[in-house]
Amino acid sequence: MKTTERDPRKVAVEIISRWDQGEGTIDTLRDEIMQDIEGWDERDRALVTELVFGVARHKEELDRQLGGIVESKLGKMQRRLYAILLVGMYQWLYLDRVPSHAIVYEAVNHARELFGEGPTKLVNAVLRRVGRELEEHRERPVNAFYAGAGILHQWRSKWINQWNRKKADELVSFLGHIPPVGLRRNRLKTRDDDQWFKLLVSEGLDPQPIPGWPGYAYIRGVRPSSLQSFKDGLTTVQDPAAGIAPAALDPRPGERILDLCCAPGGKTALLWELMGGKGTLLGVDRDMKRNRKAREALKRLGHSSVKILTADAITMEEGRFDRVRVDVPCSGTGVSHRRADLLLRHSPLEPGELAKIQRSILAHASEMVKPGGILVYSTCSLEPEENEQRVKDFEKKHGDRFERDELPESIPREWCTEPGIAATWPPKHGVDGAFVVRWKRRQ
Repeated sequence: MKTTERDPRKVAVEIISRWDQGEGTIDTLRDEIMQDIEGWDERDRALVTELVFGVARHKEELDRQLGGIVESKLGKMQRRLYAILLVGMYQWLYLDRVPSHAIVYEAVNHARELFGEGPTKLVNAVLRRVGRELEEHRERPVNAFYAGAGILHQWRSKWINQWNRKKADELVSFLGHIPPVGLRRNRLKTRDDDQWFKLLVSEGLDPQPIPGWPGYAYIRGVRPSSLQSFKDGLTTVQDPAAGIAPAALDPRPGERILDLCCAPGGKTALLWELMGGKGTLLGVDRDMKRNRKAREALKRLGHSSVKILTADAITMEEGRFDRVRVDVPCSGTGVSHRRADLLLRHSPLEPGELAKIQRSILAHASEMVKPGGILVYSTCSLEPEENEQRVKDFEKKHGDRFERDELPESIPREWCTEPGIAATWPPKHGVDGAFVVRWKRRQ
């Protein structure tokens, strides 16, 4: 159902309220609700993203301050009213550019619209007290990554231990920025980048190319699914870093290719395009819901010949393949700037706990590679336990059958960290975090 709601703060409150009640992740709910809003410009959409991502990342501190004011009332509070207070507090504490009187006025009016006069005094009192305390202390709350013993602080501590303080804080700073949206052209439906960029410009976009990585662009302020080129299957959503693994596999027309843990299908689609739409490509994932999305995306792009199979990557048996790509389940820290609550939902211990699953999937995948064939392992993680350690363990156990293989020259050299391995660092490269390694099976 389309809506013409013009107040980004009210939309942010709805998203926060539904997120707080467990209806979905922040980024999923934001996309779901905002896709039905018409008439917004880039600033409106950017403000909603800033508010909901900001509240999610600072929720521990916001709850601490709110609990100190309302005390026992916090747990009994109506969740939409609670969300109004969180959004108002976040603006006052973290957004210098929003006038304090406007924050209070809009929050009080929103509460009045939803609940009548009853809670307006509470909203007014809470926000004005937050303002008074801010003036008295003359400083804003410390970023949640740096303060207390909360989950974000635990992640930063982990990063300091595995890298160093400078690198950890470089990542923390990067996570505070709202990322652009990555687009990729359908290579089977568009002639070249020049034609595609002209098409995007004709749709009112200002596409920014990725140096040394054709076929991709970054945009801001526009919902991709509203673009005609998206509806026609000429354009799809994909971060440039997500294209490294398919490029590393380097599939050829006519080959038999396996894509393990493939949903929601973005990398699978690129593999088919790199194959020129000729050959056999099987995508496998055990999540039926995500597989449905993969099939829908492939159909929109015109890639209906690709087969998607619902099966367990550790036990499935489909013979041997010329090339196998395995995109294992991981912590996703390389894309945590796109999913504001990801680090809040996952423990810093999780990368180590996922190691057993990753090991098993990779070992089984290796059994399905033909002699002389190619195996690619990839994650969207920045964590050594899921990346370098997995490489070390695999080569120690399977080095008699597999050898590290050089990456194709199409992959930018600045993304290549050592022979056969590419790893992007978001603060430096400006793309999502990705890790990719390529092996060749000995004859």
